[in-house]
Amino acid sequence: MNTTLSRIVAWGNKWQVKLAPHKTQLLHVSRSSAALRLICDGKTLVPQDEVEVLGVTYDCRLTFKAHIERLARESSGKLASLRRMSWILDSKGLEVLYKAQDRSSMEYACLGWGGAANKHLALLDKVQGRAVRLIRDSGAGQ
Repeated sequence: MNTTLSRIVAWGNKWQVKLAPHKTQLLHVSRSSAALRLICDGKTLVPQDEVEVLGVTYDCRLTFKAHIERLARESSGKLASLRRMSWILDSKGLEVLYKAQDRSSMEYACLGWGGAANKHLALLDKVQGRAVRLIRDSGAGQ
């Protein structure tokens, strides 16, 4: 792997492409516990437990636990804001706002992390259930 990495660096130098080893992240996904030592442009890449790429957090075991917990926490905050506005909007308005602001962020890149364990996905189901109750109960008084 180091040979391939040095060939990539050499290609970059030839075509005036600067690689930034200090910005490069290494995530070692393997069942093996053997240490992986990669060198990019003279600097050793340190393996990390978690790497965030385009808003999705990958961990070394690909459980997506940290990503789903972050999603649930952010969605709960958005749902709290929606609850504070529930007296202004009817149930249809709350539903539209929920789908636009909250659910769209929960569904972002779900094909990548959707195969996570059910115990992790249950966190998102709880948030979804709270949203359903909020929207359903807001229309009850009208």
